Amino acid sequence: MQLFNLKTQESLSEPFADLSESSVALGMFDGVHLGHQEIIIAAVNKAKASSLIPSVLTFKNHPRSLTINRCPKIITNFATRLDLFAEYGIEQVLALNFSLDIMYMLPEDYLNKYLQSILNTKAISVGYDHHFGRNREGNPDFLAKWTEANNIDLDVVQAFKYQSELISSSRIRELITEGQISAANQYLGHGFSLSGLVIKGDQRGRTIGFPTANLKIDDDLILPANGVYLVDAYIRKAALNKEPWGKANKALVNIGFRPSFKSEEKISVEVHILDFDENIYGEEMKIVFQDKLRDEQKFDSAEALIAQIHQDIAAVKRLN
Repeated sequence: MQLFNLKTQESLSEPFADLSESSVALGMFDGVHLGHQEIIIAAVNKAKASSLIPSVLTFKNHPRSLTINRCPKIITNFATRLDLFAEYGIEQVLALNFSLDIMYMLPEDYLNKYLQSILNTKAISVGYDHHFGRNREGNPDFLAKWTEANNIDLDVVQAFKYQSELISSSRIRELITEGQISAANQYLGHGFSLSGLVIKGDQRGRTIGFPTANLKIDDDLILPANGVYLVDAYIRKAALNKEPWGKANKALVNIGFRPSFKSEEKISVEVHILDFDENIYGEEMKIVFQDKLRDEQKFDSAEALIAQIHQDIAAVKRLN
């Protein structure tokens, strides 16, 4: 649940309710992984030490979304990033729409407009490889000169390694697409998740005794490798998407083309919640991945599929 002041591109003409001085973490923060958390926590700690508002300046869309065929799949959608920002202590977010105007803006103009005029920034935390402005001319060296001239504290957070490997969003994307969920979760520092509306499928799962919820997932989100995964499923009314999620439910999710039935052209995300049989069509569901159980398989008969699902459920119960 969002616990902070949020301002987007559409509301820039309206001031934040609280114009207090801020400590700002700069970044896209896709995944909000352990390296990102270091930057965010640095901003939060500076805010606590200097009585500032812990804040984030980010983008709703990926900066590479303007580059044809070069935008990566997104690890965390905007709503999930907001939830994670709040979890790590952020109280104020300025979320811009990355546009051609911002892409070609002079770095100093970008800083003056958003950091100075809107966020009233007195401290900045940023990653060692952060770039911004025209031709990516804005970087930590540029920031060092600008912050010194404007009497602003600057904290450049160096590369973060986990078990001697550099953590990056691109590496986490590789792990997710390979189905290495446990490793991806370690690098993220939280469970990789997907969320979407529950939509009606063909209800074949119900006919064999295992009803499933079909999730509508945005096309720009990354999906794990096809297979069956252990997840925690959370549900809330779609109309109440600013309310907290409900309790965790142990579940299995199948990601793939369902080859045992009529193979589909588009990958489906089907969730079977253990010991659960409620009508949740039209509601919102979030699934938090714990581990991969097996690859997707094609079964020669419904009986063989049912037997495997029973084995999958038994595996879930053993793991919990």
